[in-house]
Amino acid sequence: MSGANCSLILGALLLAARSLRLARIPGAAVALAGLGLFVLMVGPDASVLRSSLMGAIAVAALAGGRAGRGLSFLCLAVIALLLVEPELGVSFGFLLSVLATLGIIVLGRSVMGWIPARVPRWAAAAVAVPLSAQVLCGPVIVVLQPQFSTYSLLANVLAASLVAPVTVLGTAAVAILPIAPWPATVLIGVAGFFAGGVAAIARFTAGLPGAAPPWPEGVFGLLTMLLFSVVTLLAVWMAAHPARTIKLVLAAHAGTVRLLDRLPEATFRRAGPGDHGRLRVCNLNSGRNHQWPLPSNDRRRRQPIRHRGGT
Repeated sequence: MSGANCSLILGALLLAARSLRLARIPGAAVALAGLGLFVLMVGPDASVLRSSLMGAIAVAALAGGRAGRGLSFLCLAVIALLLVEPELGVSFGFLLSVLATLGIIVLGRSVMGWIPARVPRWAAAAVAVPLSAQVLCGPVIVVLQPQFSTYSLLANVLAASLVAPVTVLGTAAVAILPIAPWPATVLIGVAGFFAGGVAAIARFTAGLPGAAPPWPEGVFGLLTMLLFSVVTLLAVWMAAHPARTIKLVLAAHAGTVRLLDRLPEATFRRAGPGDHGRLRVCNLNSGRNHQWPLPSNDRRRRQPIRHRGGT
């Protein structure tokens, strides 16, 4: 189980509490109680507890709109988990969970703010959440597996709308199964249908050409993926702000032109025998008197050459 499943359960419970017009504190209490029951149902293993904690922090940061508070909660959770289980300090799974949560807290709302307001917020979140998580997890993933998942973001965006029904409906079916078997069976069937859609998206994107090209290994691969992540965020910002991007490009062009105009006019001449191939800047006026006439090529004005001893 990942933090995304816990986030979906917690988000669904928060929406249900809001639809019942509960206050913020009672609604949060109901959501946390439901998340606790979900953890007990799945099994309170270390990975489940870690995922539930990270998912709760991510949803709280997105819902509250306070990245600073969510970041503080994340730091406290990481410290507490490392104190309880120090072996997590060398676990790549724990590192990826922390990085994904950190990306959602720090970048999630910013990326959602870049997307125009006419786009529905659920669609903006479906793009912003996996993108912000993948940007921070990418450099670590290429260290574990030196290849680039070309269509991973596309697959996550397409599957995001299908994962939610699978998690929510499947959990609801398990909860009502003892008291209402037939409705629970229907919910399980619907959840299975959406789960088949997730599997189909995974198979389709994995079969596309160039789905997993090789990536450099080691520190160089980590640094290049970090640079690629920064370029990806910059490209998303430019795509979301085309007018500002054009203004910035024109301003950069005008600044470059002004800088080139201020440079002194110079030309380069060939290096002399003692210059050892170096280029020197020289003035356009080489010092020759330009008023002297150039030698004429007219043969009629040439004087005959007299040889010694000749007549």
